[in-house]
Amino acid sequence: MDNFFKPRSIALIGASKDKTKVGYNLWQKLKAYPGRLYPVNPRFGYQRVTDIKVRIDLAVVAIPARFVPGVLTDCVAKKVKAVIVISSGFAELGEAGVSLPPPPVPFLGPNCFGVANPSRRLDTTFAKVDPPPGNIGLISQSGALASYLFNWARQEHLGFSKFISLGNRLGLTENDFLEYLGNDSATKIIALYLESFADGLGWLKLASRISRKKPIIVLFGGQTPAGRLASQSHTASLSPAGAVVTAALNQSGCLQAKTITDFTNLLEVFSLEPELKDNDLAIVTNAGGPAILATDTASSLNLDVAKAVDVLGDAGAGRFSQALNEVLKDKTRDAYLIIITPQANTQIESTCRAIVRRFRSVKKPLIVSLLTGRLTETAGNILRQNRIATIELPQEAVTGLAALLQWHRGHKLDLYPARRSYPIHSPSGTLPEGRLTWKQAQGLIRRYQLPLVKTITLDQPVKPADFSWPVVLKADPSAGAHRTEAKAIYLNLKTGVAVKTAYRRLAQKFPLILAQPQLTAGHELFIGLKREPGWPVLLTLGGGGVYTELYRDLARVFLPINEKLIANLLRQTRIGQIIFGYRNGVKLAVKAIVKLILNACQLIEEFQSVQELEINPAILTETSVTIVDLKITTFRDSP
Repeated sequence: MDNFFKPRSIALIGASKDKTKVGYNLWQKLKAYPGRLYPVNPRFGYQRVTDIKVRIDLAVVAIPARFVPGVLTDCVAKKVKAVIVISSGFAELGEAGVSLPPPPVPFLGPNCFGVANPSRRLDTTFAKVDPPPGNIGLISQSGALASYLFNWARQEHLGFSKFISLGNRLGLTENDFLEYLGNDSATKIIALYLESFADGLGWLKLASRISRKKPIIVLFGGQTPAGRLASQSHTASLSPAGAVVTAALNQSGCLQAKTITDFTNLLEVFSLEPELKDNDLAIVTNAGGPAILATDTASSLNLDVAKAVDVLGDAGAGRFSQALNEVLKDKTRDAYLIIITPQANTQIESTCRAIVRRFRSVKKPLIVSLLTGRLTETAGNILRQNRIATIELPQEAVTGLAALLQWHRGHKLDLYPARRSYPIHSPSGTLPEGRLTWKQAQGLIRRYQLPLVKTITLDQPVKPADFSWPVVLKADPSAGAHRTEAKAIYLNLKTGVAVKTAYRRLAQKFPLILAQPQLTAGHELFIGLKREPGWPVLLTLGGGGVYTELYRDLARVFLPINEKLIANLLRQTRIGQIIFGYRNGVKLAVKAIVKLILNACQLIEEFQSVQELEINPAILTETSVTIVDLKITTFRDSP
């Protein structure tokens, strides 16, 4: 990897004297690099990279796509140590793009924005603003976003240890560079803008390890169907569903930014601030309203705030300074937020200088919220030049502090992979393909002790003799329909006439009809297990029944799993709070619920042909758990 960031010699293939060409911009930037630089262009410099007599550590390619395959052949023949292809016009264009096989050399791109190592004056990007040096390692699938971040960082007196644009990831991926930055002493935090994962399982393992020692902050694009489609034309890769992304980032200990503003706020806070080890926050302000809003946000994010110290609107720098002295005497405080608003007597710049003096020796997080708009940029610069985070809106500042605490506490979590609390055996036999009928699933139900309510296949329109009233008639799970919308279920049938009517209507649309006794009491739990391409099995738990999709009371985690992780997952949901006795209420059958979830997980892990398993709902009471509906789907071809 050092050949990308610390090359002794660079060949720019496509160097140009034409100011309209990318090759011209790259050549001008690379002139600042202290290593040896060789232009390759039939009209400018060397004809081919193979004509250069010395060893080449890094080749940067910026030529039309149709010429790239031949140039890469030359690079291999020359034994170039690393290659970056800036050129576009490949897989991101679909069938219209040039086909490019991966070369047998460390390779970044194509269709990428280059790399940068600002501390060594290496910049192979064509950004208008050079990335300033600093401690943020940035990996991005968007060159345009990176260009914005370069400009933002310069204004905020922040900077980058390394920058990598991934492009189409034909060769190296985010995982390769994540591992590099994890071991890079110049990198304090790692930031990524991604639109897809090249290797989901690899990401989970790698990020879980690295996030324990360095914060990883991720902004993920393509979280909606329209966004996923747009990402495919951008980088020739389709984004995973938002639920998969959130589960992957949570379980690997990463911090997920929702917006660009959220992203830059987190970068500033983690770049400048020391670790936050507990949740006691002190607020000093000259305005009541913003402090109240900050306190509300802090409370919602589990930060404890004693009454804010309000120096009042007419406070000058002296009164602010006195208040800071008093606050700093209390050694129990873990972090500080100072809110400054522009009022008639506010001495903004003098107050900022006082903050710098008072906090110079304080090794705890401090954020200053300058609600001054564009009234004074000097004040902000005073703080930034002294490595004090400055976030305009106090609620966003509090969110940044909460993220510091989240990362610190994340070290104690069970990151991927968790310890599995059940054995995995290789089962004998195979399962039918597609959606299993109730009869086809019977062997699995018995083997894994899944507590399904008594169920029979009904072949005539009469109540089963050993069933008491009322009963339920519904289509077999192999029908695959949402039963309520498809009118594939009839509940609370209390008479023979009702059974006959329901049976006749179901038989018109569905070949297999099931009968069950009606369960009248209990809470409803959803359990979903699904194999996502490129990922481990994803477990989803939450409120069940017909309103599962409406309420979205769901939490997710990748297998393997154990009792502790199941309990933690359930507690993230409202149904889980009920299970464990909400407000000192009676607990439901916790052991039986956990056992059911473990058994379902064991089933899908042992039978690799099972693509999806859904229990919706399982009826929960204080003494029992009973499955009302179970769907098992297998791959139609081997996974």
